[in-house]
Order: sequence, then structure tokens, then C-alpha cells
Amino acid sequence: MVLTIILAVGFPFLALLLEKSDRLPSFFSAVVLCYAFGIIIGNIAPHLVHESTAEQLAAAGMIIALPMLLFGANIKENWRLAGPGLAAYGLCAVAGLIGTALAAYYFQESQTDGWKVAGMLTGLYTGGTPNMQAIGIAVDAPGDYVVLLQAADIVGGGVYLLMLMTFIHPFLGRFLPSFSTNQSDQQEEDIVQETGKGFRFLPTIISLGVGIAAAGLTYLFTGDIGKNTTLLILLLTTFSLGLSFFPKISNLRGAYVQGEYFLLIFCVALGLMANFQKLLGEGLPLLAFSLVALISTILIHWLLAKIFKIDRDTVMISSTAALYGPVFIAQVTTAINNRRLLAPGIALSLLGLAVGNYLGIGVAYLAKWLLAQF
Repeated sequence: MVLTIILAVGFPFLALLLEKSDRLPSFFSAVVLCYAFGIIIGNIAPHLVHESTAEQLAAAGMIIALPMLLFGANIKENWRLAGPGLAAYGLCAVAGLIGTALAAYYFQESQTDGWKVAGMLTGLYTGGTPNMQAIGIAVDAPGDYVVLLQAADIVGGGVYLLMLMTFIHPFLGRFLPSFSTNQSDQQEEDIVQETGKGFRFLPTIISLGVGIAAAGLTYLFTGDIGKNTTLLILLLTTFSLGLSFFPKISNLRGAYVQGEYFLLIFCVALGLMANFQKLLGEGLPLLAFSLVALISTILIHWLLAKIFKIDRDTVMISSTAALYGPVFIAQVTTAINNRRLLAPGIALSLLGLAVGNYLGIGVAYLAKWLLAQF
């Protein structure tokens, strides 16, 4: 049990160091490294893993991480990004909803609980990995699904990210208008810059309080937290977003960084529980599901952008914000030589993190109802 805790809590520190060292390709983010480490240890040396402890660490990691990741979402400030950026992001979210719904319908025979996968992928394609993980907990998806879908996203998402940083820009220029330098007057400050003052671990303490409040209300309303994780995640998201409207909370120093660390603990713990043989057996169908959903989302987004005449730079940044979160915004803006979209891109990704849980859970249960009608 102690060794499991040490592995889950300690490795994220090393993963963050490796990510910042530039010794590995940018594709190997801290999230990917933590998943990979957990899977390797869990399958090469399963005797080192205390499964119930890993399960508890995974649940605690997500519950503590989610509020801190959302504290800086600042919906009021991000809403000012009206115009092409917000419109392009909205079109990407719509494309994600349609793409995952099409995949759920197409694979309904082979993937009986495809509604859960559709909800998780909707969260992934509107807000990123944290949303997918939270929605997986909310819809009570098997723990392996998160790892499998993350692995599938590494394959498909990694290829698309490489395309975004290479030839997609000139390709989209064939049918989308070019970026106008007069249309981006947004603030140049980094949206995720945390300048507030206060006790170093105050974000974690507040996040614990939010988690306890959400769990307490879930128990009060239902009498069982474990079987009502959907309500728990929705309450957790709503409370966190409510707090983000207060400047003293949204500007808490270190909130996003601490939230990211607990998210990485979740990744390691989940990886430790992954059964490699089961991954090989079930991974291919979910890979196919994920690729169909991803390709559909991308193509529909481009089509909608063409219809609404969104410029290619804004389309690429909104797609990066929705599919990958704030981590890769800077890389793509550098690749297309348009730093003006850095701050709006980060803001849009945080906005996606805020709404992704609602969209994903909504799509999951809507897909479940619709599939039952056919």
C-alpha cells in the first residue's frame, strides 16, 4: 500500500521535470508519461500495486484536481472573447457532439455501452483529458476505458497535432480565409498567469473543501456517493465554476499547477490498475471508435468553418484548444507564426474545461436514450 502511494504521488514530479527538460518530443507530455509509467509498472510488476489503494488515489486525485483546474476558468472574462475565436470554438464543440454521436450510432452493435464512450470523447474534444476522466467517473465507465481512450487519443490525436504544426495551415488556406491582423484586439496577457497572493497550499485546501461539500450533498440527496458519481461531478464542477467568479479564488497562486499535479496522480494510479492483456483485447475496438469520432469531428469542424467563413488560424487554434487544452496552444501559435491568438486560445481552452463536463454528461445520457429508440 505504501509503495503504491509513493509511486502515484512521486512519479508526477519526475514527469514534470522530463516535460520541461526538452529531452523528449513535445508529444510525450506529463500526462502521457504518467499513464505510461503506471501501465508499465502495473503489468511488469503487479505485485507492487495495491489495487484498492490505487483506486482510492485515482478517485481522490480527480476530485481534488478538478476544482483547482476550474478556479481560473473565469467565465466572465473569457466571454469577452466574442467574435471569430468564440464562434470557431462553438463550431468545434458542435462538431464534437455530432462526431461522437455518429460514432456511437455506427458502433452500437459492437460497443454496447458506446454512450459512455461518446460522453467521454465529447468531454475530450471540448475540454481535454481532465473532462474525459471526470465524465468517465460520472457515467461509471470501466477504469480501463480512460486508459484505452487516452491510448487511442495518443495515436489519433498525436497524428493530428503533428499535422496542425506542419501542413494543415497551408492546406486550410485553400478553402478558408486568411487571418486578419485587425480582428484580434484581445489582451496580450497570459490567461493562466496566476498573480494572486496567499498561503502556498491554499488552493488545495479550498479544493478539498469543495470536494467535501459536493460529496456531502451527494450523500444527503441520494444516500450513496459511490453509485451517484454523476451528481458528484456536476456539483463539483458547478461549485468550482461559481467560486471562479471571485477574483481572490480565480487568481490564487499555484491553483492550476497544483491541480495539474493531482491530475497526474490520477493518471499514474489509473495506469497502475490497467491490465495489459485486457488492453490488447479491448483496445482495438475503442481505437476504431475514437478514430471515427476524431476524424468526423475534424471534418465537420472544417465544413462548418467554411460555411461561416472563419479564418484558418482561428480554426486551428480553436481546434487545438478543444482537443488538447492550453498546453499546446503556444506550440501551434508559434508554428503558424501568429502569437496574437495565444491569449485567446488559452482562454478558450479554459472555457472548454469549464463546459466540457456538462456537454459530455449530457451527450452520454442523450446518446443512451437515442440508441435505445433504434
